[in-house]
Amino acid sequence: MSVILLILNVLGAVSLFLYGMKVMSEGVQRSAGKQLQVFLNKMTRNSYSGAFAGTIFTGALQSSSVVSILTLSFVNAGILNLQKAFSIIVGANIGTTIKLWLVVGLGLVWHIESLALPVIALAVTLYFFNNRKIKEWSNFAIGFALILIGFYFLNQFLPDFTQYETFQNSIEKYGGETDLFSSLLFVLIGIVVTFLFHSSSAFILLAAVLVTNGLGVQQAAMMVIGANIGTTSAALIASTLGNRASKIVAWFHFFLNLAGAILFFFLVPSIVKFISDYISSDNEIILVSFHTLFNVISAILILPFIKPLSVWANDRFLNKENNRNSLKLIGRPFGPTAKMYVYEANREIVKFAGITRQIVSALGRMISESDDEKLDEFRKRIFALERESDELEKSILNYLNSIYEFEMSGDVALNIHRLIEICHHLENVGDMAIKIASIHTERRKNNSFITPKLRDYLIDLQDSLSMATTTLVQNLNETEGNANIMAAKKIEKSIDKKFGKAEDALLKAIESEKLSARSALYYTELIRNYEIIGDHLYQANKALGK
Repeated sequence: MSVILLILNVLGAVSLFLYGMKVMSEGVQRSAGKQLQVFLNKMTRNSYSGAFAGTIFTGALQSSSVVSILTLSFVNAGILNLQKAFSIIVGANIGTTIKLWLVVGLGLVWHIESLALPVIALAVTLYFFNNRKIKEWSNFAIGFALILIGFYFLNQFLPDFTQYETFQNSIEKYGGETDLFSSLLFVLIGIVVTFLFHSSSAFILLAAVLVTNGLGVQQAAMMVIGANIGTTSAALIASTLGNRASKIVAWFHFFLNLAGAILFFFLVPSIVKFISDYISSDNEIILVSFHTLFNVISAILILPFIKPLSVWANDRFLNKENNRNSLKLIGRPFGPTAKMYVYEANREIVKFAGITRQIVSALGRMISESDDEKLDEFRKRIFALERESDELEKSILNYLNSIYEFEMSGDVALNIHRLIEICHHLENVGDMAIKIASIHTERRKNNSFITPKLRDYLIDLQDSLSMATTTLVQNLNETEGNANIMAAKKIEKSIDKKFGKAEDALLKAIESEKLSARSALYYTELIRNYEIIGDHLYQANKALGK
C-alpha cells in the first residue's frame, strides 16, 4: 500500500507542475500578450544576448529546470521563437553553475521553493482586484508557485536512493575503476538520480560527498556528465502537453547536453587532471569546475550555430505543418488562450495585406505597359497572387471561427470580429484587381487608346492605392494598438478627389472627341474599380480603430 501511495504522490507532484505550467502560460498570454513579446524579444535580440538573459534568469532563480519550463511556456504561447528559446536554454545551462559556486565558495543557497506559498498569498490577494490585467498576472504567479510546489513534493516523496544498500555496493564495487563499463554505469547513475531529484546541482554536491567516501573523482565526473543529461527531464515532461515548437525546444535541450556528454566522456581523465593540477585539488572544486567547463564549452561551441539550427528546425518540423494548414489550433489544455490565437491570426493577416500590396503594385505596372507579353505576365501574376490570397483568407477565417469555441473576453471577441472584417475587405480588393487586370487585357486587345492626361490621373489613383495598402500593413504591425486611422482617412479623401478629377477629365475628352466610346467605357470601369478598392482599403484600416 505504501508503494502505491508513493507512486500516486509522485504522479501528483508531476501533475501539479504540469498544471502550474498551463496556468502560468495562460496567465502570461492574457496579461501581457504583445507587450511581453516585445520585451522578451529585445532582451534576446541575438543568440548571445539570449544566452546572457538565460544565465541571469537561472542565476536569480537558482533552477535551470524552472527557467527551461518558463521558456517552454513562452514558446508555447507564441511569445518566443525557436532561435531565442534555444539561446535562453544555452544560457540556463551556464546559469545553473552559479548556484554550485555560491554553495561551494560562499556556503550560500537560496531555496526558491520556499517562495511558493508567499507568492500564492500575494497572488490570491491580487486576484480579487477589479483590474483584469492584475487578475491575469496573479494567475501567472499562481502557476509559477504551483511549479515550485510540484518540484518540492517531487524531492520530498522520491526516496533517497543513495541510502539503498544496492546503490552503496555499486559505488564500492566500481568506484575505483576507470574502464568503459564502469564509466558508462556512472553516467547512467547520474542520469537516473538527477531525473528523480530534478536538480543537477543537488546531485553534483552529492557526488562530491561520495568522493570523500571512496568514489574516484573521474567516476564522479562521469556522474556529473549524466546529471547534465538527466536535468533535461523536467522540460521533456512539461513539453508532452505543449505544442510542437515547445517540444522542439525541449529536445534541443536534451540533444545539446547529450552532445556535450559525448564530447566530454572521452576527455574526463585529461580535464580532471588539468583541474587538480592548475585549479584545486579539493574534490568539490574539481567537480564544480568540471560542471562549469562542461556547460561553458558546450555553450561556446553551439552559440554560433543557434541561428542555422533554429532555421533548420523551423523548416523541418514547423513550416511543413504550416504548409499543409497555415494556421492550426494547438491542442488543449496546454495551448494558447483565445487572445494568443488572435495574435497568431493577426500575423497571418499581415501576410494577407502584404500579398494585397503586391497585387496593387502589379496593377500599377499594367497602366503604362505597351508590351503584350509583359502585360500578360502581370495579369498572370495578379491572378496567382489572388488565388494565394483566397487560400490564405479561407485558412484565417476557419481559424478565427474555431477560436469562438474558447472562453474569451469581450475585447478578444471584438478583435476577432475586426480581423474577419479586414479579411473580407482584402478579399474584395483581390476581386477588384482581377477585374482591373482583365479590363487592361481587353483594352489592349481592342487597341483602346486613352490620352496621356487620363493616364496620369490613373497613375495618381494608383499611387494613392499603394499608399493605402502600405498604411494598412503598418497599422497591422502596430504593437501598441495605435493604428494611424487619420492617415488612412486622408488617403481615402485623396482617392475620392482624384476619382472626381478623372471623371471630369474623361467627360472633357469625350466632348472634344479625343476618346472613343469604347475607350471611355474601359476608362470608366478602371477608375470606378480603383475607387472601390480605395473604399475597401480604408474600411480595412478603419476596422482596426473600432
